[in-house]
Order: sequence, then C-alpha cells, then structure tokens
Amino acid sequence: LNDTNPRSLIVRLCDVLSSLRIHGVVFEDDTRSEAVAQILDFISAQTSVPIIGVNGGSAIVLTPKEKGSTFLQLGSSTEQQLQVIFEVLEEYDWTAFAVVTTLLPGYEDFVDYVEVLTDSSFIGWEHRGVVTLNLTDDPEGARTRRQLREVSAQIRLLYCSRDEAEAVFRAARDAGLTGPGYIWFVVGTNLGGSEQLPEH
Repeated sequence: LNDTNPRSLIVRLCDVLSSLRIHGVVFEDDTRSEAVAQILDFISAQTSVPIIGVNGGSAIVLTPKEKGSTFLQLGSSTEQQLQVIFEVLEEYDWTAFAVVTTLLPGYEDFVDYVEVLTDSSFIGWEHRGVVTLNLTDDPEGARTRRQLREVSAQIRLLYCSRDEAEAVFRAARDAGLTGPGYIWFVVGTNLGGSEQLPEH
C-alpha cells in the first residue's frame, strides 16, 4: 500500500480485510506520519483484526489506543526513550541539562515527563530550563539561534520531528552549540527510518 492518504489507506485495508480470510496484518510504511498509526488503531478496534506496525508512521507509538484495539507497535514511546536517556545521563554523571522543544504535538507531555523523572529521583539533577522554539515564525533561524544561546547547558534534550531536527541543528551549529563539548539527545516517536539525521 504505497498511497497512505487516509481515504486510500482505509479503503484498501477494508477491501483486503473483506475479501480474504486474514488472521492479522503486519504493516510497514515509509512515512513518518502519526496519522497512519491512528488509522490502523481505528481499523483494528472496529474489525477486531490484530495489526502490527513495524516501521514508519505505523510504528509511531500511540498512547492510549482505541478501546478494543489489538494494534501492536514495534517502537518506543517518548517516555521509554527518556528513561533510557536518563540512565545514560546518570551513568556518566551528566546531571546538568536543558530541554529544547518545538511545538510538535506532545511537547508539553515531554516537558512534564522530564519533570516527573527528575523530581522523583534521588539524583541531584540540575534542570537548567526549557526552550520552546516556534520554527514556522522564524524561517531564517535568527530567533532560534538566540533562544538556543539563552540556556547554558552542554547536555540538551531535544523533542521535535525529524524535519524540525534539521532546522534546529542548523541553528545550533550557527550558534556554536554543536561539536566537541555539546551533547544532544534527540527524542521523538517519529525520528526512525533508514535515513540518518544530518550530522552537525
């Protein structure tokens, strides 16, 4: 199914489900759209057919899922990614960090979960602030560069989409916040795929 617009995806899947005896569906796509996962979750809930999302938009972890859904996604949630990152930070005694987000849906939950992890820990975390970037209102990146300089932390946790990551890292590089001495952890449910993020 190469066409993953909502109408085509729903029609094609319903055609397949109604014409064949199917015990389950394994779904992989090359998109990074959470809409694909939402559609598959809806179809699973309505048809009671188990669906497994293994890559792309279908693997972007949704929480919570539709009631009655048997949609399994082989991906890690933002919370799981943050738990692993905080274990790495603790292991290397990197206790001072800043949070950088874009306006990507879920960014407020991301900030809240960082606070839960730091507040409920016996580690002496030094949270140096949150910077929320509005990339659509700053096409040249001047405000983004200024905002990124406002927090003084060598460790930065970035929550954004894959496309936004390119703009953020371009601005960070121009602001002198990449390279030796700076460590960025990029967190998000739609950053996977076969292509690498740009190196900066």
